Amino acid sequence: MADVLDNSFKPLAFALFLLITIATLAISVYFSRRVRTAGHYYVAGGGVKWFVNGIAFAGDYLSAASFLGVAGMIAFSGYDGFMYGIGFLAGWIVALFLIAEPLRVMGKYTFADALVHKFKSKRVRLAAAISTLVVSVFYLIPQMVGAGTIVQPLIGLPYAWGVVIVGGVVILITATAGMVSTTWVQFIKGMLLLVAALGLTIAVLMLSGFGPVEFITHFLENGASDPTTGAFPAYSGDAFLSPGLKFTNPLDYASLALALILGTAALPHILIRYYTVPKPSDARKSTVVAIVAIGAFYLMTLYLGLGANYFAGQGSFLINDSNLSAPTLADFAGGEVFFAIISSIAFATILGTVSGLIMAAAGAIAHDLYTEIMGKKTTEKAALRVSKMTAVGVGVVAILLGIMAQGMNVAFLVGLAFAIAASANIPALICTLFWKRTTEKGVVAGIFTGLALSILLIVISPTMMTDAFFSLNNPGIVSIPAGFLVTMTVSLWEGRRGVPAA
Repeated sequence: MADVLDNSFKPLAFALFLLITIATLAISVYFSRRVRTAGHYYVAGGGVKWFVNGIAFAGDYLSAASFLGVAGMIAFSGYDGFMYGIGFLAGWIVALFLIAEPLRVMGKYTFADALVHKFKSKRVRLAAAISTLVVSVFYLIPQMVGAGTIVQPLIGLPYAWGVVIVGGVVILITATAGMVSTTWVQFIKGMLLLVAALGLTIAVLMLSGFGPVEFITHFLENGASDPTTGAFPAYSGDAFLSPGLKFTNPLDYASLALALILGTAALPHILIRYYTVPKPSDARKSTVVAIVAIGAFYLMTLYLGLGANYFAGQGSFLINDSNLSAPTLADFAGGEVFFAIISSIAFATILGTVSGLIMAAAGAIAHDLYTEIMGKKTTEKAALRVSKMTAVGVGVVAILLGIMAQGMNVAFLVGLAFAIAASANIPALICTLFWKRTTEKGVVAGIFTGLALSILLIVISPTMMTDAFFSLNNPGIVSIPAGFLVTMTVSLWEGRRGVPAA
């Protein structure tokens, strides 16, 4: 099968890759001088401006799944792929109206801090910490897959080396400056990503000769190609821009939508960013900035995915890995220069997201488990040392898991991580914030139920098994309601026994 991208060494791409890596490390070293306390390490001392935090939100959220995975899903599955972008964006509406300000008031460093603010319970903290770790690890996997995938054509190194390079750079970032450095890395790469997506969208429209509306109309009237072979039309316009190419079961749509919409407000690395701003009102403002930036980006991914499909079969342009749709399109539109720019920015995108995830996981281990639950009384210096050691350990685990998950679509993997996050964290968070009868045992039971059930359903689904016991690709429609049901049932049962709510 012909493919416009090869894995040979590309001097320009390597130069840009090296420049971004060095710049990222330089930022980390510069801001490391400001880290003196655990508060500076975990949440940048709560001093990040709301606009910077909003763009950093976008930079953190627009991960490998967004730039590589969603564009690829649209190119291969049309409407079903765009569903991911719609769901990812819709989740921020939940965060804006339900989570942003209350969480800033209640929290300190981690997701667990917000729950413990009400319940003052080590059991609640333990459950929340375990959930944070599991969700962070599951979300790390697609980021590392994206890293390995992009490094192969970018600088000619094998997949595993890409994973190791990203893991190594991120370990250095998180083990030196923590959230201060992570915030500025995410801010810069968020701006770069928006500019890159805009440039590639403009290139698609100029090369196709269509306007924004006419381009979509073309697909409706003429159909779509098969990106792997260039065969046209492989799908009718109605089939490609309607549900059903990837998700044949309507319940799969409902399950995925529920996971994406509720999962955003349940991601630990997103939640902790609300603690980095000075005031609760700043948390809301930064969320609005994030919504605008993220909405604009996902609109552009529609044209990136459709553009990759439109040009497939022209010249040597074919795509045999959906995760490489956007970089391949960049190579087609602007040659090695454009490819190097887009791919290097994609690499920077992965660095920022992985940094945030490792910070969330390190906080769960060092702050929640080591300091609060185990009761280790340490100095600020000792607490920082434990946090940094934890970041190194989590980074090594992420590298190993990324190597094992080679070949899977990153957007699909992220959808599973969102389902786990929503199932475990959202019932506990929503009930704690808005239902006065919620009890400590109800929260603990709900977290573990959502966590265990979502993972179990993934294991026995078509994702992992040929003869699956569970027919849906995403467990959200079952595991999320189950988390709410158990949280509320146990809380009501305790209330009948005379156990007071917090």
